[in-house]
Parts: sequence; C-alpha cells; structure tokens
Amino acid sequence: MFTSPGVQISIYPRIRSWSNKVRNPIETSYKSVKSFLPFTCSTKFIFRMLIFLLDVLVYSLYTILKDNVKMRTFKSLISKNIENISEIEIYLSKLEETLTNTTGLFLRR
Repeated sequence: MFTSPGVQISIYPRIRSWSNKVRNPIETSYKSVKSFLPFTCSTKFIFRMLIFLLDVLVYSLYTILKDNVKMRTFKSLISKNIENISEIEIYLSKLEETLTNTTGLFLRR
C-alpha cells in the first residue's frame, strides 16, 4: 500500500493509478478554461453576463471540436468571426436602459 500525496490514508496502487487517471484530465481542463476568458472593463452587469455566456458557448464548442482542431486554430477562427464587439456593448446599454424604464413604469402602477 502507498500513501496518497496530501492525504493521510493508505491506498492500493491500482486505486491510486485510477485516481490519477481520472483526476489529471479534470485539472488540466480547468487550467485551459482561463485561456478562453476575455478581459473586459465594463461595469454593466448585462454586458458581463453576455460575455460570460459567450465564454461558456465558445468553451463548449472547443471541448466538442478539440480532437479535430488545435486551440490556436480554433481561437483564430473565432476571432475572425467576431466583429465590432463594441457595437454589441452599445446595443446592450440601450437595451438595459429600455428595460429599466419599462420596469420603472410597471412598478409605479
């Protein structure tokens, strides 16, 4: 029996190898998520939520396609397809203003 790193219990070698087989890909995938996260200075909640949802979508696409496409190629394809992200922020700020005004009207009744 061996002692598992960081844990004070003894485990059999087969269990330890199985644990490492399962655990390592999970930790590696969490490390690769950071490369997909964009940086934004916007303080608008709705814009930050949109960015987060787009991140989830892009990462999900990458996990589906990662056997066929390298990360660098995938990023270049995505960046070529995204145009004028600032226009989306302007649209969302107008949408947020409209929703705020509409909510205000309903709350006054």
